[in-house]
Amino acid sequence: MPMIILEWQADNRIHRREMAMGNPSQVIRLGRDPNLCDVVFTDPTVSGLQAEIACDGQGVYLRCLRESNPPWVDGQRLGSTPVPLKNGSVVRLGRTQIKVISVGATPADSTDLSLSQLIPVLGSGQALAHKAHLVPAAVTVIGVIILFSTIGNPTLFNACLAFLLGIGGFYFIYQLCGKSKPWWAMVLVGLMTVVLLLSPVWSLFVLIFREILPGNLNASSQSFTVQFTSHFFGAGLLEELLKALPIFLLWGLGMLLPLRARSRIGVVEPLDGIIYGAASALGFTWLETMGEYVPGIVEEVGQQAGTVAGELVGLQLLIPRILGSVAGHMAYSGYFGYGIGLAALKPRYAWLVIPCAYLGASVVHALWNASDTIGIWAAAVVGILAYVMLSAAILKARQLSPNRHENFATTLVNKTRP
Repeated sequence: MPMIILEWQADNRIHRREMAMGNPSQVIRLGRDPNLCDVVFTDPTVSGLQAEIACDGQGVYLRCLRESNPPWVDGQRLGSTPVPLKNGSVVRLGRTQIKVISVGATPADSTDLSLSQLIPVLGSGQALAHKAHLVPAAVTVIGVIILFSTIGNPTLFNACLAFLLGIGGFYFIYQLCGKSKPWWAMVLVGLMTVVLLLSPVWSLFVLIFREILPGNLNASSQSFTVQFTSHFFGAGLLEELLKALPIFLLWGLGMLLPLRARSRIGVVEPLDGIIYGAASALGFTWLETMGEYVPGIVEEVGQQAGTVAGELVGLQLLIPRILGSVAGHMAYSGYFGYGIGLAALKPRYAWLVIPCAYLGASVVHALWNASDTIGIWAAAVVGILAYVMLSAAILKARQLSPNRHENFATTLVNKTRP
């Protein structure tokens, strides 16, 4: 006996329906009218009777019953031809997304032992790669092997550890955003930022923001006002603009691409800007940590307490700097990236949203750098503020996304059955 299990979110709850289809003539009607439908939705954008699920002995299909408000299956608009449903299919009725958790025979109907049941890896298919988080797990395993192989070489070990931790933080933000981007494009953005830091562009920015403008980073002053002003120009405005250059470049280059490629590679909406902003921040944080902060403290402590102590303190500095970038550089750059993406989505307001996002990112960046003059609790407050700003930007970007129905981000809610 065919069985289908559907799951969807409504009223801040996850609803689940398990339905058996006893014979080929049976159908399951979906819609908003409880008098006509077997599965009822409260979403006002769902039609009274919008679609039905049927079984013909070969499979389970979804059929459109409302041409003026057709359902969507896996991102494709449903026409007059029924579409087969499979495990993992996503059906959209109005604004409601329904996931097909399982479709097929009930366990009681299948008494034979298949090869895929005996050796599960043979029958997992795409679920293994997409649902079992195979790629991040594989990256983690490879990273651990590399770390083992670099034991005894502190510099190389620290560089690999910083990269692995940074990738973990970036992946967290990427999953929150929920929009697929090519891995090579995100790597390219990070590398572009590293190249900019090593190029004369960095020296030019230093000249403008730290020599001409009052961003000389006067470390001797304990005044919060002096520190904030100095870091606003010399760290906030300088670093946030440099990290944003690759985002602006992809925005411009994306306009030369076809529409589908532009959405996938370029910057056409806030989610694109946030993802590329975080990727740029990863490159910036990695080079800044490994090229300046860790070597500096290793040398300083090493002169006083020996090389081993210096390497230990360097490692202690590396870990919080990289992990903290989720509420640090990635948060600042992601917030500025949101503004750039919003400008791409609403170009007539670019003159307003880009300066506002640039100013907001720079202010929070400067507050973090200047918080040392107040105390560690001030730093904690600013770090939380930065992450709140990034989270709010991600949530708003997902609402504004023209491709909301394709977003893979998971909403964290209490899973209860009706």
